Amino acid sequence: MSNSSEIKFRGKQADGKDGMKATFDLETGDGYFKQDVSKFIDQAKLDREKQEHFGINKGGYRKLATIPDVVALKILEDHHLDLHSPEFMSDSNNLKKLKTILHMEYRSLLVNN
Repeated sequence: MSNSSEIKFRGKQADGKDGMKATFDLETGDGYFKQDVSKFIDQAKLDREKQEHFGINKGGYRKLATIPDVVALKILEDHHLDLHSPEFMSDSNNLKKLKTILHMEYRSLLVNN
């Protein structure tokens, strides 16, 4: 019998219900995260469609992407960028790296370039 336990992380998600799930095997130390990202992809698509219809605000801030927690963790693991860090936005290089990663690996989550 395996000593694994499943942990459900809950928070406000795009649909207000489903959270991220994590499985961690206590014997091997292996683990993974799983999350349904379809609602996030749908939301990014809707945001793009709204911009096409209503236009893009030229001044101020614009939404770059809709990033689920599971993708943020994958970016942390693969690229060593901690999107949840309070210091993340204070380094302009982080945003440049994030834009590149999103364009190459997660285009469906982008709202603006």
